[in-house]
Amino acid sequence: MKKLALLLSSLGIVGLGIAIFATAQEPAPPAFERGGSEDVTEERGTAGEPEDAGEDFDADLPKQIQVQVEFIELSHEALTKLLFKSKPVSADATKLREQLQEMVEKKEANVLETMIAIAKSGQKATTESIHEFIYPTEYEPNWGLPDADGKTQPPPAPTKPQNIFPAVPVCFEPRNLGSTLEIEPTLSIDNLVIDLRFAPEIIWHTGNTSWMKGKDLLGNDYDVLMPDMFVVRLSTALSCYNGKYHLAGVLSPKDEKGNTDHKRKVMVLVKCDILTVK
Repeated sequence: MKKLALLLSSLGIVGLGIAIFATAQEPAPPAFERGGSEDVTEERGTAGEPEDAGEDFDADLPKQIQVQVEFIELSHEALTKLLFKSKPVSADATKLREQLQEMVEKKEANVLETMIAIAKSGQKATTESIHEFIYPTEYEPNWGLPDADGKTQPPPAPTKPQNIFPAVPVCFEPRNLGSTLEIEPTLSIDNLVIDLRFAPEIIWHTGNTSWMKGKDLLGNDYDVLMPDMFVVRLSTALSCYNGKYHLAGVLSPKDEKGNTDHKRKVMVLVKCDILTVK
């Protein structure tokens, strides 16, 4: 019996050695062929964790998105030179933003405006830096003062073609002058990509246009003025990666007279950052 037990024990050890050898010879899975599981984790990151999130990122904590929009002004020639040899293979414009920063430091470009808004995923947010400008939109003839019965009668026909009384404004409308940013970010399930709808704009009052001028019967001058506005506006939807700049569009600014200046351009760049609430 002792010999039989020793024989079985020896056979068991030999079988275990064969199993270990077979396991060692088994082909490695594709992940290890590409450099091991650690390399794959470094390439793709942990699911639900942004690439540059750092140690403080926690996928289980609530998130909110900070949207930063920049208007950077430069000459048309400098814009063409900057983009002439550019062959972007992705939407990431961070390197382009670094080049613009060097131009800003050399006074070759100018940061015209920076707007920031923070919102929860799927929620809308608006930031405004405005002056409310109220102006007339409709004019009507002025028939003079009411009589003793409280009724206003039309004046008699003039002997020469001119107004008895100047027209007066009867309807007014407000317009917000300054900068406004509207955003609606939506965070993906894996917390990596932000689907962003946003509409930044800057509005200036550049002067007034005279629609009618003259003298009334009493010799008073009158002038019907309507305001001129210049607007740079962008409304679009983008998919943004966390912490990366994206070029959203290029616009033409105004010149000193309030007209479109085609010799200069304004680049609109946007950056979204996922913020952990804790």
